[in-house]
Amino acid sequence: MGHIMNMAQEYIESVDEENFLTAVMLEKDYSGRDSLRICVELELLELIQAPKIEAIIKRIHNSNFMQDGDLYEMSTSYQIMFGNKL
Repeated sequence: MGHIMNMAQEYIESVDEENFLTAVMLEKDYSGRDSLRICVELELLELIQAPKIEAIIKRIHNSNFMQDGDLYEMSTSYQIMFGNKL
């Protein structure tokens, strides 16, 4: 897993266009999860805390991007009780 993390971090650092990186991070898989959600689910803190990704998260949080769900559904208690099970 370490090699893949290094590749992901190098890719993030190599992308200079913030809009392109935002589009990549918000692209959804077949389950409807975007890359940011997958990083959170897998607890990939190194990727989430990368400066470019933090900037994207802050921009999404402070903008009019569609954000599905509500605060209650994002809480740890809710996820423990009713969270998606693989």
